[in-house]
Amino acid sequence: MNWRAVFVGATADAGFACFAAAVALPEAARWPAFAGVLAGGLVGGYLAGRRAGSWRDRVRHGALAGLLGGGALAVAVWWSLQPGTPDGALWSANYLLATGARWLPPGAAARYDALLGVATALACGTVYVVEGALAAGAAPGGESEIPLARD
Repeated sequence: MNWRAVFVGATADAGFACFAAAVALPEAARWPAFAGVLAGGLVGGYLAGRRAGSWRDRVRHGALAGLLGGGALAVAVWWSLQPGTPDGALWSANYLLATGARWLPPGAAARYDALLGVATALACGTVYVVEGALAAGAAPGGESEIPLARD
């Protein structure tokens, strides 16, 4: 296991998550920024995969980097659901949870208030794990290097 590769990918993912939670954005920029943050797992997975060996190793490294970065994203999403936090890129998760939960029975949102926030945070973190594994597996790795010969 190349821990440097995992660290590079997880750091990129965690950086996206922390920046998205801490920086307030204008209303028009929140939805595109939310889409960008959710796609951030691709960047971390790609970076982890580039530094790993075979494609199987790349998938493992990308999934582990996504797991660590997804944990940071889950904490950031959970934190952004708390009152008084900046309305940044993760505000969209709060908006979707507040207005898009029509499929829930009446009273369920009030009864399972805290669990809905945790489930939303874990779902966003899981996106990073899946994206990390996919992007790392698709990234060019050790076997795609071209050896150069000097005369």
